[in-house]
Amino acid sequence: MYDAKLVQPKDRAALEAEIKSIDVSDVCVKIMREKATFRLVRLQGVRNAVANIIKQEMIAAGGDATVSQHTVGCEQPKTDALLMGTIAHYKKFLAKMRMQGAYLEEKQSEYRAISQYFRK
Repeated sequence: MYDAKLVQPKDRAALEAEIKSIDVSDVCVKIMREKATFRLVRLQGVRNAVANIIKQEMIAAGGDATVSQHTVGCEQPKTDALLMGTIAHYKKFLAKMRMQGAYLEEKQSEYRAISQYFRK
């Protein structure tokens, strides 16, 4: 049998050590640590149109986002959103959101704020 066990590293160093224990290259460690680090990011007071785009772009990047059930029908003006993904997903997502142009210009500072969670 494979002797499967749940691995939950407490920090980046422990994560890197776990990856290295598989006997991989240093390049592999750098690639995999972004794929192995999952983050939840909560956004508050997002306009519905922006929330719908955020959800679509997170899914396209390989992550996901949950928004209020009232977002699609615009029954309320704003929603909170819970973004879910790995650092690799967020990097793809943020790169695409920065290219959205003037329509999302109001949110550029928020995207920079989200980025702070992935610089470590």
